Amino acid sequence: MSDDGELPIPPDPFWLPFDQAQMRPTHLKVVGDVDPRELLFAAARLPDPSTIPPREWLYGTQLLRGFVSVLVAPGGVGKTAYAMGIAMALASGRQIFNERVFARCNVAVLNLEDPMDELERRLAALMLHHQMDREAIEGRYFLYSADDRRVTIAMLSEDGSEVVHPDEAAIIREIQAHEIGLLVVDPFAESHGLDENSNPQMIRAAAAWRRIARLTGCAILLIHHVRKGLVTDIDSARGAKALTDSARVGLLMAPMTTEEAQEFDVSLEDRTGYVRLDDAKANMSKKAGVARWFQLETIDIGNQTPAYPSGDRVAAIARWNPPSVMGELTIVQCCQALDLIDKGPRDGVRYTTHASAKGKQRWGGQVLIDLFGVSEQRAGNIVLAWIKNGVLEARDYDDTEQRKARSGLFAVAAKRPGNELR
Repeated sequence: MSDDGELPIPPDPFWLPFDQAQMRPTHLKVVGDVDPRELLFAAARLPDPSTIPPREWLYGTQLLRGFVSVLVAPGGVGKTAYAMGIAMALASGRQIFNERVFARCNVAVLNLEDPMDELERRLAALMLHHQMDREAIEGRYFLYSADDRRVTIAMLSEDGSEVVHPDEAAIIREIQAHEIGLLVVDPFAESHGLDENSNPQMIRAAAAWRRIARLTGCAILLIHHVRKGLVTDIDSARGAKALTDSARVGLLMAPMTTEEAQEFDVSLEDRTGYVRLDDAKANMSKKAGVARWFQLETIDIGNQTPAYPSGDRVAAIARWNPPSVMGELTIVQCCQALDLIDKGPRDGVRYTTHASAKGKQRWGGQVLIDLFGVSEQRAGNIVLAWIKNGVLEARDYDDTEQRKARSGLFAVAAKRPGNELR
């Protein structure tokens, strides 16, 4: 507290002087914020819970009518292909990504970066890859490209004193005219002219999309880039946090890491073709406990010409299921390996959980390598999985060669795979 008794202004970069009469920051007037209707509180109706209509999910737990979802991802991982694929699933009513389609609906992709012919290539690749007939989406899938005029949902007025929303009414009109159930905005950054590092301004941009969703009953998916650096969570999104904070559903898409490639036995050269999708924020549903994986594949769309005899090869995306840790190993083979691990390399000596500095002769994974020719990485993953599941147990024993207590692997008979058949 200062000498004159005034509280100090907190050192917050987003703190703004506030006009108590207007209940808004003094430096930023906002057009359309003042509702002419009288403000009245009403007592809660307290209806029978069974009579309350359920939330109108459109697609899995990712898209909800009347709400905004945000997909955050770095460049080049397939977020546009994924968003266009979701739109195709809803337009056709087909579960092409193994996510539930609750209702077939018309969709619109508002792409503010690419020209129309590029969008048509991307959509063609998706249709070919997923064997989608033209009739399944004709008249239901709408495209708007960067070829057309700029779309601006929010920007500062010429004198910088207020936020205006030039295209809000036009977007609402088009959604209603074409009965759009899903609107994809790709990317969000191109849909406004505000400072993306300003929380107050991003609140206004997000609020505009939220108003559109509520007024039209449309689900809106905003595609957003990440800042430079490691992509770890929803806070990796570029700019102020207000956008992701305002969304009801936040999705994070990221490329496969080196460690994940090793875990799934994917070559380091091929790993860039695999991406994972996580529920980074799920305010209205339970977060998915397991990441969804997708594979990017290059599709020949068959548009060869004499001048371009190779035509175009365009990326399409499809769901990918990581291989099981055990792969194609049968129960009999697993038990064979467990018998040998439990026996140990020599009398009075047991296998260990990891390779020693002196070699892998006492490493449990070496048994799997010798028996089945699996990779070292996969062998290690299998041993770790068995330890995690209690099939193998590491505990101390008396090593007869070293004549001291050491840690070694023991097979737990009750936890063996197929134990009920033995």
